[in-house]
Amino acid sequence: MTSSAAAAASIPDVTVITGAYNSMPYITRSVTSVLEQTIGVDRLEILVINDGSTDGTGAELDRLAAAHPRLTVIHQENSGGPAGPRNVGLERATGRYVFFLDADDYLGRETLARMVDTADTHGTDVVVGKMVGVNGRGAPTSMYHQNLARTDVFSSRVYWTLNPMKLFRRELVERHRLRFRPELKVGQDQPFTSAAYLHADGISVIADYDCVYWVKRDDGGNNTSVTKGTAPRIRFLEAMFELVGEQVPDGPRRHHLLARHYNIDLPNTIRQLRREKDPGDKQTAFQDMRLLFDRWYTEGAAARLSVVERLLMELVRRGDLDDLLTASKYHRKLGDQQVTHLVEDGRVYARYPFFRDPARNIPDEFYDVTDELPVPFRVGKAVLDAGTGVVHLSGKVKAPAPDGWGAPPEMVLKQRGGIVQHRLPLSLEPQQDDEGYQNFRLDIDPATAAGGEPLAEALWDLSLACGDANVTRFGDQRSLSLLKQPATHVAAAHAGSGQVVTLYAIRSTGHVTLELGEIKHKVEKRFEAEEQAEKRRDELVVDVRATVTGLPADAVRLDVEGPGVTATAVAQPGKTSGATRTYRAKLRLPREARKRREDLTPKVTVRAGALSWTVPVRRAEPAPAAAAPPAGRGIATVLRSAKSRLAARK
Repeated sequence: MTSSAAAAASIPDVTVITGAYNSMPYITRSVTSVLEQTIGVDRLEILVINDGSTDGTGAELDRLAAAHPRLTVIHQENSGGPAGPRNVGLERATGRYVFFLDADDYLGRETLARMVDTADTHGTDVVVGKMVGVNGRGAPTSMYHQNLARTDVFSSRVYWTLNPMKLFRRELVERHRLRFRPELKVGQDQPFTSAAYLHADGISVIADYDCVYWVKRDDGGNNTSVTKGTAPRIRFLEAMFELVGEQVPDGPRRHHLLARHYNIDLPNTIRQLRREKDPGDKQTAFQDMRLLFDRWYTEGAAARLSVVERLLMELVRRGDLDDLLTASKYHRKLGDQQVTHLVEDGRVYARYPFFRDPARNIPDEFYDVTDELPVPFRVGKAVLDAGTGVVHLSGKVKAPAPDGWGAPPEMVLKQRGGIVQHRLPLSLEPQQDDEGYQNFRLDIDPATAAGGEPLAEALWDLSLACGDANVTRFGDQRSLSLLKQPATHVAAAHAGSGQVVTLYAIRSTGHVTLELGEIKHKVEKRFEAEEQAEKRRDELVVDVRATVTGLPADAVRLDVEGPGVTATAVAQPGKTSGATRTYRAKLRLPREARKRREDLTPKVTVRAGALSWTVPVRRAEPAPAAAAPPAGRGIATVLRSAKSRLAARK
């Protein structure tokens, strides 16, 4: 091995960096979850920075390090937050990738192996793995609906998770000299992750494996939970707005990112503002908030907010703190106060505080919720055609606004976890019933629903829409058939990856989703294969039950391997009942294989176009042992009888 090859071989795949402060007993599970990774500890470098702990964390880390040479513990005086230890780890890191793991949290055993393989396969600089909340901690979910080989912050929801427990290519980190911000007491990690996203050559998402277990401490000691006050949050927001403003030109892309901070971080800041006890601190923080939003709040950003959020921003702009706190009680994340409505001249207004108050003179546009009204509907039919794979929908629909349809009603197919959507017009009958509902019909062909092209492999959530704003998820919990048994169709003729089509309803809501590809529902799980009890020594019989439609007549095949045999038989279709169809495969065994049936390995293969699945076969119970010869029969008689039976079989 050359010196350069030896040096390359010695470079770890991943450096895992953990900052620990008073982390007992959580640190033991956290570090152990890294040591037990299936990638192998020889491919890891583990750096744990003990940030001045006083509870025995340091001693526990030394104990673990004594038994594991790949674990290095760095002891230092307390730095006041997680940014300092992480930066120390970055200065020491030598791995191709770095992963930041908080001392409270832990990893799934395959996390780092999957992440490294994903980054290497797709050439991406950041890998975002699915997070799972533990002990009541709410983990983000909107970006984990499906695996994404390559994406970015503008065509997905990855920007809605900005914690650093992700895999970062270290070359990216060092090229842009990315470091954590110790001067921020809240959100020290978000500028780092945001900048990495924006500079990355591709981001991957692992959604089908629980990568990070995000733990809520029993003592409430998570950093975000213990940091109080409004001022730290305003400084954090300022840092994020400046970072996005520097990296992304003004326009829809910047508005897409800033919407995350308006939707999530702004309510948290207002909540802290309401809790301030000192009137002077409260007023100072409010004025700082005004300066921040005077600089960064634009019409483009306002267009992505709800009416009540736009009202709150208007009150910030006007500078009346008491009015802001009064109105904030009506924001669903702060108070969720009940609100009544006024219908006037075909528009609907929410009676939020100060509506048409002459002393404030706030324009009606800040109360007009007409474009946020749900589209009223009733589900009639939502079925997947067993013969074609086309989705047939019907029901009743009514205009959300009092003055009728502001725009033609459509069905929206929105990619879950992304921003792509396709709109299909409803076929609407002109007559209205006594309640104002009209009958509608719609056929969705996955082969043409994307503007004449096949739908991409994704989860497509169905919503009814009237224009851009009035959008309502379609389906209800009366769609019992889809709730109990999702309908799956294999369409071998469809182009691209959209060959497996599943129509299902979400159990908690009944909302309907069209799935292209095997994202949540796997085809092989819809097959059951069972070997039948032996009737003839020279024949193997396997019965198959399938709850999937659209398969070709010769799709199901029985393959057998073992001593003296490698053989195949096409299964013959049997009875059909709804989506359930039975098949039977019979395979004649050669003489050598008959003697060792127990050593044979049967399996069922299902093929549809370019797709194929392998289904294990449940073996038949062995035949009961032969009974002892009855009393009075001699051994010669028994042998003659056995010999004649054997001759008959041959």
